Formats: sequence, structure tokens, C-alpha cells
Amino acid sequence: MKILCCDTSTPTAYLFLGEYQEDHLLWYESTAVVWNNTHSEQLLDRLLRMCADHNVALSDLDLLGATSGPGSFTGLRIALATMKGLAMGLKAPLVSTPTLELYQNLATIIGGPCLVAIDAKKQRYYTAFFVDGSQVGQSSDLSADEIDALLAPYEQITLIGSDGPKLASQLNHLGITIVDPSLLDVGVELADRVRKHYLERGADSLDQGPTYIRKSDAERALEES
Repeated sequence: MKILCCDTSTPTAYLFLGEYQEDHLLWYESTAVVWNNTHSEQLLDRLLRMCADHNVALSDLDLLGATSGPGSFTGLRIALATMKGLAMGLKAPLVSTPTLELYQNLATIIGGPCLVAIDAKKQRYYTAFFVDGSQVGQSSDLSADEIDALLAPYEQITLIGSDGPKLASQLNHLGITIVDPSLLDVGVELADRVRKHYLERGADSLDQGPTYIRKSDAERALEES
């Protein structure tokens, strides 16, 4: 099974192209690129070049994948629109997976309470809280004060995510360890989750959209007008 997938929910884009034989990953390219919010200009060209570099024709792709959110409103739409376009043109299945859950295996390895955080702007963070690898509650959109309250019962906390240092500087909690997400190959983790989801539950409907925890500025402005 040849899989092409991407995550553009943050300023860092994670891209993957590889081939599975049953549960074994035969070969792959997984890369992280900081595009400074130019995903719309770079994504499709980079994915096509990855395929060309590995002599993979688009018609050879068996499965496409992307993250569904939360994350950048624009970034999520770019990834899903790109992959939906490819899926429709190639008649290939598409699977999306929640962004914050990509780090669940890393939280399992670390153990104890782990908070995955993505900067949601406006002094807020998209968060998922794990204890020994099991998610507690739902992914949320929280302020630093709300995160402090969430973490208060725990003496030691691990923060996972590229925005961990920024968040830690805004918290009053003293027992914080920051883990660089580069310890996890996000591209491979995304591909593994996309493949597992497809084998267990099938493909997404092509009218399925991103997962938004809060409304976009445009939606709020429309409601207020």
C-alpha cells in the first residue's frame, strides 16, 4: 500500500510518502518543512516532487491522508483541499486524523501526565491532555490560566509540542518538562494512523471538513455584523 499524506495545521508542514507491505514499512520519505505560512504555494509542488523522486506515479497511490485539526484554520483547509482534489482526480481513498492525537504514542512512551499544545493565537492554545498515553477529556481551546487549573492536581507535567516553551513561560506550574516533538517522526505517525483508520473503518466522506474547536475570525465577524 503506497500512502501520501501531509499535516499543515501549524507553520511546520509534515510530509510523508511511503509503502507498506502488510504491517511493515518497506520504504519512506518523511520530512518537516518550515514554510512560514506559505503552505498554499508550496504544498502540492512538494508532494509531486516527492512522488517523482521515488518514481511513484500518482495513479500508484493507494491511500491519501491529512490531519483534520485542530490547528490553523487556513492550514487545515489547504491540506484537506489539496488531498481531496487528489482523491477525486485519482479516485483514491482519503483519511483524516486528529492533529493532537499524533503525539499520543510519544505521551505513552513518556508516561505520566502529558499536555500536547499548539498555539491557537489570541493568548490561547489547542490542547490534548494524556495520562500514561490515554487521553483525558476532549481536545480543547484553553487560555494559560485555564491550563494552569487543568494541571494543578499534578506535581510533574510534560509539555509536548513546538509551542511548549512559549506556553511554559505563561504558566505558574513549577514542575514542567518540555519535550521537543522532533523525538517523534510526525510524518510516519500520521501515515500509521491514516493506514490503521482506513483498514479498520474505511475512508472519509469527501464532504467531511476540518475539526474546528472554535469559530474562525471570519465566522465571528459574520455573526457580529
